[in-house]
Formats: sequence, C-alpha cells, structure tokens
Amino acid sequence: MPFVGGHSCSCKPGYTGNGTVCKAMCDGLCQNGGTCISPNNCICQQGFTGKRCETDIDECSDGFVECNDKAICVNLPGWYHCECRDGYHDNGLFSANGESCIDINECKMGRNTCANDTVCFNLEGGYDCRCPHGRNCTGDCILDNKVKHNRQIWVLDNDRCSVCSCQTGQVMCRRMVCDCENPTADLFCCPECDPRLSSQCLHQNGLLTYGSGESWVENCQQCQCLQGQVDCWPLSCPPVDCEFTVVPEGECCARCIIDPCQADTIRNDITKTCTDEHGIQRFSGSSWVKHGTECTLCQCKNGHICCSVDPMCL
Repeated sequence: MPFVGGHSCSCKPGYTGNGTVCKAMCDGLCQNGGTCISPNNCICQQGFTGKRCETDIDECSDGFVECNDKAICVNLPGWYHCECRDGYHDNGLFSANGESCIDINECKMGRNTCANDTVCFNLEGGYDCRCPHGRNCTGDCILDNKVKHNRQIWVLDNDRCSVCSCQTGQVMCRRMVCDCENPTADLFCCPECDPRLSSQCLHQNGLLTYGSGESWVENCQQCQCLQGQVDCWPLSCPPVDCEFTVVPEGECCARCIIDPCQADTIRNDITKTCTDEHGIQRFSGSSWVKHGTECTLCQCKNGHICCSVDPMCL
C-alpha cells in the first residue's frame, strides 16, 4: 500500500491497483472488445450490447437497415452488409444498400441445372427450364455429367454436410439440418451437438469457455470453437468506396470521412499535388519536415497539406 504525502492510498471497492493507479473491475470481463469503465459497467463497441457486451445487435431484424429489393441484409458480428440475393451479383460498384446488384443470366453463363431435354429461359433474379412443345420432358437433372432423377435425394461426394435433391430439372442443395437430440447426429457437420468437455474451447483471456460450434469476436477476428480447436479469421467488413477512410478507435471496419487529415488510408491521386512553404510541388503521398522546425512532419493528401508534431521528437 503506497504512501503519498504521509497518507496511505488504497483502491475503492470494485477497483484494483496499487492505490495510486486504480482500474475498474468487471466480473466475467467485457466481451467482444468492450471496455470496463467502472465496476461491472462495460462500454460496448458499436454493434454489440448487453451487460458484458455479449450480445450482437442484429441490425437487420431490428429494422436499422433498408437494403435494395435485389439485396438482402446479412447480419455480421458487430456489423452488417447488404448482400445480393440469389440470382443477382454486384456490378463492381459495391453500393452500401445493394442497389449495384444486377441480374445474372444463368442461361448465358451456363449456371443452370436445366436437363438436356428442356430449354433455359432467363428471368429477373432466376431462370426457368421449359419443355419444348411436343416433347415429354422428364424433369431430371444433370450434375457433374451425371443424371439425377426428378425428386432424387443425395449427399454431395465432396461435402457430406450438404443434402441435394432434383426438383423438376433444378438441383436444390442445403446444409444438413442438425438435430442434437438424435444420438447419431454427425458431429463433423453439427459441432454444436458435441457435449464432450474435450470439445470445448478456452477464450484467449483464459477465463471463458465456449462449446463446440460457438463463435465470438476477438481483436477484429471472428473466432469459432470446433471440437476443441479455436479457428479465427479476419472479420468480414463491407467494402467502402471513398477517397478518405479511417478505422475509428474501438472498431474494426473502415468508414468514409471528409477530413483528409484524420484519414488512416487515402486513395492517392498523383494529379492532386500540394505546394509547400517553399513553393515546391509535392505529389500526393509524399511527406517532409516543415521548414524552420525539427519535429513537425507534413504530408500531402490529394491536394491537402496535413501537418502534425512528432511527440517523440520533442
């Protein structure tokens, strides 16, 4: 217990430290990047809520997002994006609300399952397999150069977790439905049905455990417990199409901003130059030490001069 000016200091209940510097404590810790600001009080990153920031806000179901009618809202941990519906793909502009989604011509691109005795007709957002006049079409499907009869059901050779069926000339596939009450459930396809302790995973902080199949966000990565093994990959962020972007503190995805001096990343345009204090033309992306100073570094950002003082230089 340190003494300051002849007095002893200790942290108040709910805080930990040496008495001079105290830090708030939160039982169970703040999850998904949340910050403990006072005893048992977490401030959550955008997109999460709950006492421990354990709950992802579903912007799609809560009505916060309105996607184009050709797109569907997909909720992500801490975020969302508008994804083109089946039968559509993006034209390369990647608009935030999905208005850049355009129809896929499945017939022209060969992305259809029409049987050899039917004719493919492209439709908005899909296609139709029609039987030419005078023929007796079977409704069978062709998959990997093999005939699948109408209403036939099978499991994919290269993906035992997908079940497919032939429905009047069209191959329809879906993920296997997991029934954890079924003792013969395939744990490879349904890791959430594995009750064994050996299939649980320990959180990176060493304090939380997750069951097989559960997922969480840690350091801007999406992590999942798969039969005792933790697998993490970069968090999926929606594309941004703007000149200046920044990743706000406590967030994982870039956002568009107007002020170039606050930008983390810029889309350099070499035609937009800057003129420094000596009248010298500087290309976008170049940097220099401001004349008359030793610690002020300036940078040209698409015609805008941004200067800042390096505190390590003072």
